[in-house]
Amino acid sequence: MADLIRTGAAWLTDQLKAAAGTTVAYVRGANTATLTATVGRSVFEAQAQSGVIEQWEARDFIIKTDELPYGEPQRGDRIYEQFGTVSNIYEVTTPRGVPLYHYADAFQTCVRVHTKKIDADVQYLVTEQGDEIVVPLQVN
Repeated sequence: MADLIRTGAAWLTDQLKAAAGTTVAYVRGANTATLTATVGRSVFEAQAQSGVIEQWEARDFIIKTDELPYGEPQRGDRIYEQFGTVSNIYEVTTPRGVPLYHYADAFQTCVRVHTKKIDADVQYLVTEQGDEIVVPLQVN
């Protein structure tokens, strides 16, 4: 029976990709791979060192596990999504204590990769304490 359910989960993943998928570029370092992902959203709450509770919204990209181009997603990977002539850049990141991704089903047929939209003119750094710092890039 588990094989029937596993087969059904894989079929549903394929249907989601076919019906709602969008082509994106997944970048790690100098390597780029084109793949189809489905867009989602997650909201997290995290407590800053000051004690303030911050709400954090992620744009998720749901990707078939066997189509991940470089294995497990890593902090700093980037996903480029095109809207007409506008290209949006998303970086794989989460608040402190939250995994970068999680499996979207019990059979691990797809992963939900958490990202945050970034500005191409700034660099986002994370301190050892998990706090995010925004640093403007120098333009010469």
